[in-house]
Amino acid sequence: MVDEIKTAYHPVVCCTSSRRVVGTEMSEEGYIQGAGDDTENWAHGLTAPLFWGNQRQLLGTPEGDLPGLIEMLVANSEAGGQAVGELKRVAPRLLVGALSAEEKALASSQGKEVCVVTLVPKTTEKETWEKSKRHMEVGLGKSKTASRFLREALPSICEFVSQFLQAPETDGKANKEVVILCESGRDLSVGVALALYCWCFVDSAGTIRSAAADQEQNHNKASIRVKLGHIMTAFPDANPSRATLQSVNSFLMDWRK
Repeated sequence: MVDEIKTAYHPVVCCTSSRRVVGTEMSEEGYIQGAGDDTENWAHGLTAPLFWGNQRQLLGTPEGDLPGLIEMLVANSEAGGQAVGELKRVAPRLLVGALSAEEKALASSQGKEVCVVTLVPKTTEKETWEKSKRHMEVGLGKSKTASRFLREALPSICEFVSQFLQAPETDGKANKEVVILCESGRDLSVGVALALYCWCFVDSAGTIRSAAADQEQNHNKASIRVKLGHIMTAFPDANPSRATLQSVNSFLMDWRK
């Protein structure tokens, strides 16, 4: 049977750990968590597209030299990848980008009404977040701290965006769009886009929810995963951290608590 499997298929055995240990788990004085779905703890910023684009070089590099090589590849990718001011459409009416796109987003017109949510890498008081009817600047801090604080900020963000989308305008609602910006353009902004995609819209076509009463819908992991799949298909370079997605799931599934 084993020989038959090896002939007909290409077996892939995946073994992951957050870090290498010497000896057994207990010799390390505790549990060593698995890391398969917690890429920020072990991938050093490496994404799937970046891996496949450089697989020969990565697989041919000694393990001890990999962190340095990955750091160089990530830096080169960020420098030559998403252009300054570039926005990525991840769902109907929803676009994400890096903070460098803020000026472009705020100046957008072309027959569209644009709401901009900027997630800045410093902590600010909630009372200062709303800059205008169409601009919110949310100070969440950096890295995992920001991802955790995101859970507390999402109700305010979703309410702000909902009011913008539901407000009557002379041109109607068809031209309204929401831009979400964060430091990388790939993590927090994508998490907020996912929350808005689930919270503010009736379907994947971008039909706006008409009233707050509609929020008494049931969000679950399956429905959230479908929306996340839409976003990742539209923006393969998106890389929301596990902590970011946990905050989004917690908000969407436990928002009444």
